[in-house]
Amino acid sequence: MNIVSRIQFPQTDVASELYFKVDKSSTDFSASVGAASLWHRQVPLHQGSTISFNTYFNSFYESFYTKYTILSSLYYLLKLEGDFEVAVYRDEGSKKELLFSHKFEQCQLSDYVKVSLPELRQDQEAGRIYLEITCLSEQGLFSEGLLVTEQEKQRDVSFGIITCTFKKEFYVKKTVNAILQDSLLQDKQFKVFVVDNGKTLNGGDFESEKVKLISNRNVGGAGGFTKGLIEALQEGIYSHFLFMDDDIELDSEVIYKLFSLYEYAKQDFAISGSMLDLYKKHILYEAGAVYNKCFDNTGNLQYYPFEITSLKRNLDLRDPLVLNLLLSEDNIDYGSFWFFAFSKEVIESIGLPFPFFMKIDDIEFGLRVKQYLDNRIVAFPSFAVWHEPFYAKKPVWDVYYCTRNQLITNSIHDSLTYLRTIKILTKCIIYNLLRFDYNSAQMYVKGFNDYMEGANFIRSHDSEILHSKIFADSKSYKSQSIVTNLELNGEDYQVTKTGRLKKIFTLLTLNGHLLPRFLISDESAVIRQGFTEQDSVCKAFAKKRIIFVMEKNPQSYQNELDNKAGINILLSWIKSALKSRLKWSAINAEWKKATQELTSIKFWQDYLEPH
Repeated sequence: MNIVSRIQFPQTDVASELYFKVDKSSTDFSASVGAASLWHRQVPLHQGSTISFNTYFNSFYESFYTKYTILSSLYYLLKLEGDFEVAVYRDEGSKKELLFSHKFEQCQLSDYVKVSLPELRQDQEAGRIYLEITCLSEQGLFSEGLLVTEQEKQRDVSFGIITCTFKKEFYVKKTVNAILQDSLLQDKQFKVFVVDNGKTLNGGDFESEKVKLISNRNVGGAGGFTKGLIEALQEGIYSHFLFMDDDIELDSEVIYKLFSLYEYAKQDFAISGSMLDLYKKHILYEAGAVYNKCFDNTGNLQYYPFEITSLKRNLDLRDPLVLNLLLSEDNIDYGSFWFFAFSKEVIESIGLPFPFFMKIDDIEFGLRVKQYLDNRIVAFPSFAVWHEPFYAKKPVWDVYYCTRNQLITNSIHDSLTYLRTIKILTKCIIYNLLRFDYNSAQMYVKGFNDYMEGANFIRSHDSEILHSKIFADSKSYKSQSIVTNLELNGEDYQVTKTGRLKKIFTLLTLNGHLLPRFLISDESAVIRQGFTEQDSVCKAFAKKRIIFVMEKNPQSYQNELDNKAGINILLSWIKSALKSRLKWSAINAEWKKATQELTSIKFWQDYLEPH
């Protein structure tokens, strides 16, 4: 008997509908939340009440398992107390089918109830399988559920789990402890490599032999993950590796399911864990993504350089109809490092991540993984973690790394022309100047200039020192400030419509930068962003300040017009763009040629420990 997965219980009631649903308000969910494992949890039921596992985490996604594993024969083992009717359903999206229905009487928690499943389907009729349990006695209890197979494993699997942290001690300790305290994982071969870029942890924080704490320089997420990966490779015992962010909320069942998935795998593939919104825990924020593509007006993906498009975004996972959408598999380009699993063979074939410090490192690495695995990067439903969404954080220095690193990535994996690149970046820079956001505009220029230095830029710069400089430069212009206690009534607020003539004047004058000062009024324009209806930046024409109100962000930001700063940044960009014209092709080729060297263990060992 081999356990493929368990019926999961919620760790808090906030996300309980992603685990199970109970009809009838008379029922109550009680759990020893502070216990060391999930096995002590119980769901009391009353006569006529039904507990349904028609949910995100407790559905069995048959179509994915039969495509990627050899699993064909499964059954449930349930611990129940009382009399019950147990039903098993398959939902394909277009129809719902009853697979099993049986009444079990006088069940005791000391014995498992076995619920057999028919042979799994491997055709287009494969779907999503789930349980529903109805209590027939006056009182009942559901305590445990296992999904089991008698099939032999294809292989033994061992995991090097790598997490990189920078001064987020609380989060990383919670994540590591969740893994260590899982009873089923005790028999699995794994080690967690905690790479501490901030040097704020100590050996006493992790006393288990299954955890290795590695003190490291602040070489960013890319450097931290790669440092841990090198350490894990040197132990020479792990068949697979998992990159996992430090600031996630993790249900350890996803780690257990990862083992069984690879133990029964038909062929090699990588797993891209989905991201659930940490602040709205029932929302699927992203299930894989594509690079250099975006959706057109008809909903089809089209090529568009520098665009990163999340797939299956902002779905409410409490809705079973939404769960059926997950059965449709997307051709994703990469898996983000909040949860990304791959085999040792991948590393042996494609090398290590690129030394990007941070941002786009997962994209570039994923594109190489995808090419090696012939597109087999899988956003497997229910393999997910909670993570802080992108709308909640976007420091200005991000712009530098995204610009520089996307240019490098396109040199390696694309054939972007000089003119198209300049056109895209010019739009970005002018847009930020129109917003009076001089720090962001400057970061675009800086990112482009450093890219044009060629691959020797990475070799010759200490990433830790460089980041300190980028961080300082991102605050060079003091024209941006945070506004608190801004009252803006969402119901009464009217989006300002901008005429064509005003749009033309806004662009020609760079939103007032080229106007004489006496034409600039000492007023503030309030602009909403991220809402269904958004204000145009033209609303700030000939005004001294812009106040940006962001959806789902408690803070507002005020940017103030600085004519000299805006004009100087624009002139510096024109100079950089013209200067780069003649050497564009050579720099592109240089970055591509240097990839093998910059992703080798030899390079990384010197890079991580500079002399």
